[in-house]
Amino acid sequence: MPIHILILVCALQTQPSACTPDTAIDVTQGPRVANELMCGRMGQAVLAGTALAPREGIEYVKISCIRDGAGAARSSERAKREHGQG
Repeated sequence: MPIHILILVCALQTQPSACTPDTAIDVTQGPRVANELMCGRMGQAVLAGTALAPREGIEYVKISCIRDGAGAARSSERAKREHGQG
């Protein structure tokens, strides 16, 4: 199952575990890759080739590897909870 690369810029006071596409200040979507190792390597390469630069002492960058379908499943569950179906 392919993996999406997401590069997240999060506020320094946000815990890394809480740094998600929903809480990030900025999100850049990278290419799809075949595995987690390639996600880490390509994520760093994509980040190096962009103008994304966290403001020192204010933000940090996190590379997130999301399996295709995982984000859609979470969004569907969140929508059900918001509409009282779950």
